[in-house]
Amino acid sequence: MLLTELPVYLYHNAELPHRGDGALFHYTKFSSFLKIMEDMTLLPSSFGNLNDMNEGNVSNMNMNENFMVMYNAEKFIKEKCHLLCFSQNYDICGFGHEGTNHPAMWAHYAENSKGVCIVIDKEAFIKKNKAILDSHFYKFEDVEYSLFNTPKDTEINYEANTPEEFIMNNWKVLFFLKHNDWINEDEHRLFLMDYDGKLSIDGCIKYVVLGRKVFLDDSRIKTIMDMVIDPKSGCYRKFVPHSFATMCYDNHGYSTMEIAFKIDMVVRANLSNGRYVDYLSWLKEEQGYS
Repeated sequence: MLLTELPVYLYHNAELPHRGDGALFHYTKFSSFLKIMEDMTLLPSSFGNLNDMNEGNVSNMNMNENFMVMYNAEKFIKEKCHLLCFSQNYDICGFGHEGTNHPAMWAHYAENSKGVCIVIDKEAFIKKNKAILDSHFYKFEDVEYSLFNTPKDTEINYEANTPEEFIMNNWKVLFFLKHNDWINEDEHRLFLMDYDGKLSIDGCIKYVVLGRKVFLDDSRIKTIMDMVIDPKSGCYRKFVPHSFATMCYDNHGYSTMEIAFKIDMVVRANLSNGRYVDYLSWLKEEQGYS
């Protein structure tokens, strides 16, 4: 019997995926995942690192309407604005599909399935970072897709005295409009102005999905578990075997399955060095594992 409030993979068991249920999917490389685990934070990206050059591009608008403010706004966006990008669950013909069912995302953002997808609870994430978010202008919304990812002139509010005011007036068309070519990412993103620090995901993780090539590599699983049992790590004892899942292939693309058995197998195979004895005791005595 498992009795825990730690991350646990639940889909296909206690709950079913559907769009808007608050589950957000952050794909990342394996090396980046290990850094995230060190302090349980995510670092938002600057606009200089985005893969679509049209995002936040003020020069696509009519600069003559308010030239100096808009010129400075474009510079401000590059230097002072940041994004965290997630995918999400989606529905097709009334059937829910998990946000891990994105083969292109696994290939592009997670090292061709050698990386990881961290599943975040949006409500818990906002609550955890409330002090930061309340102190800065932010928006946490779905991205909209169009054949033209530059807004119509009538949709732009040019009345502004400062770059910050221009951005706050036009955040939706500046940061939440992308070309239709990106539509399959089902993106939900956090835009944050004038903050370049990290955001905590401690207590906000629903579960972690290991890419198929991570699942097949016991040494990489051991690397993860070594961090989980390290008292100096930010993720110390914050994951149980049921926290992890992996993707598998089916005729609908990818589906995700729980892999507690594999984590437990790797832990028990490395008991000889004594490192996992306390972890197993913690699982049994404090978390209700039988």
